[in-house]
Amino acid sequence: MQKKGFEFSFAWLFAIIVGAIILFLAIFAISKLIKTSRYQLDTITAKQLSIIFEPLETGLASGKSNMARLREETRIYNDCIDEGNFGLQRISLSTKQSLGKEWQEPGAEIDIPNKYIFSSGIEEGEEVYFFSKPFEMPWKVSEIIFLSTKQYCFVNAPEEIEDDVLGLMLGNVKLNNCSVGDIKVCFGSGLDCDITVKGQCFGGFSDCESEYDYGFVEKQGESLFYTGSLIYAAIFSSPDIYECNVKRLMKRLVRQALIFKDEADFLSVKCGTLPLSGLLQLISVAKIKKSSDLLLVRQVAREVEEQNQASQCNLW
Repeated sequence: MQKKGFEFSFAWLFAIIVGAIILFLAIFAISKLIKTSRYQLDTITAKQLSIIFEPLETGLASGKSNMARLREETRIYNDCIDEGNFGLQRISLSTKQSLGKEWQEPGAEIDIPNKYIFSSGIEEGEEVYFFSKPFEMPWKVSEIIFLSTKQYCFVNAPEEIEDDVLGLMLGNVKLNNCSVGDIKVCFGSGLDCDITVKGQCFGGFSDCESEYDYGFVEKQGESLFYTGSLIYAAIFSSPDIYECNVKRLMKRLVRQALIFKDEADFLSVKCGTLPLSGLLQLISVAKIKKSSDLLLVRQVAREVEEQNQASQCNLW
C-alpha cells in the first residue's frame, strides 16, 4: 500500500512539473507573439502618422491644422539628426499595455528626411494635435510642422498670435483662461509661467510689424532664439529638437540660395543688378551653430529681399 501511494504521488508530481513547464512555455510564446504583434502595430501606426504630415503643406495658405485620435494612450518619440546634406527626423511609437510591462520598446523608426517636425522628444496621449506654418527667409524655405499632445494656455499673447490660434482652431491652445495642468506660456512677463516669450523687434526698426517678429523663448532653463513662424517651434519643442531642426532649415536655405545664385549669374546680362553678393553673404551666415545666430541671418535675408525687389527680375 505504501509503495502504491508513493508511485501515485510521484506520477502526480511529474504531471504537475510537466504541466507547469508547458504552461510557462505557452505563456512565454504568447507574450513573445503579443510583443511582436505590438511592435508591428506600433510601426504601422508610426508610418500612418507620418502620412498625416503631407496634408499639412500650406501651399498659398498661411497655416493648416489637424488632430489625430489614437486607439489608446501612445508615446510618440521624435528624434532629430542634423548630419548630412539636410538631416532627417525619425518618428517611432509605443502604445500603453494593460498586461505585462506598461511601456515596451517603441516600434521601428520611420525616417522623415523632408519634413521639419517640432515637438518634445516624447509626446504622450491619445489625442495628437498638429498645425503648420510656412517659414520664410526671405523666400519660403519650407513648411514647418508643430506636434503636441499637451494642453497650452497663452497669456497676454499679441493680436497676431491670437489670430493664428483662433483662425487655425488649435484645440490644445487656450487664450488667457488657464486651467490647472495647462502649460502656461506668457508673452512678455507673467506669474507662474512655464514658458516665457520675449519679443525683441521694438518700434524704431523699420522692418518690425510686431514686437514678436523675432526674439527668444525661455524654457527649461534655456533661451531659444526665433524669427517669424519659428516662435511656435520654440514654444512647442524641446530645446534639442528645436536647435537640431533650425540647423536643418538653415542647411535647406543654403542649398536654395546656391540655386538662386546660379540663376542670378545666368540672368545678370538680361536683368542687370541682382542680389548676387547678398546671396553669397546669406550662404555664409546661414551655416549656423545655434539658434542665437538666426538674428544675423534674418538681417542679411531682409537685405537680400530688398536687393531682389530693386532688380529688374525677381528671383523668387
